[in-house]
Amino acid sequence: MGSTLVEVNGVGVWAYVLELADGLRVRLALDDCQRMDLGTGQRVLVRLAGEDLRLFVTNVTELPPVAWVTLAKRVRVAER
Repeated sequence: MGSTLVEVNGVGVWAYVLELADGLRVRLALDDCQRMDLGTGQRVLVRLAGEDLRLFVTNVTELPPVAWVTLAKRVRVAER
């Protein structure tokens, strides 16, 4: 997809977005990511290109000055 305006839980930011088979991988400025307080397992509402998606945060990797956030449609539950 490339660089685009993304809205996560009502906060709009410019990000680089890659489509994955079951979600998205998003590169944000580190300060934007920290301001959104994204954490693993959190469910978020993402508005992208006029479409609303409910996704789960599966990974956040901070590599200053950016952060990579992986978002998925489903999260696997650990078996006992």
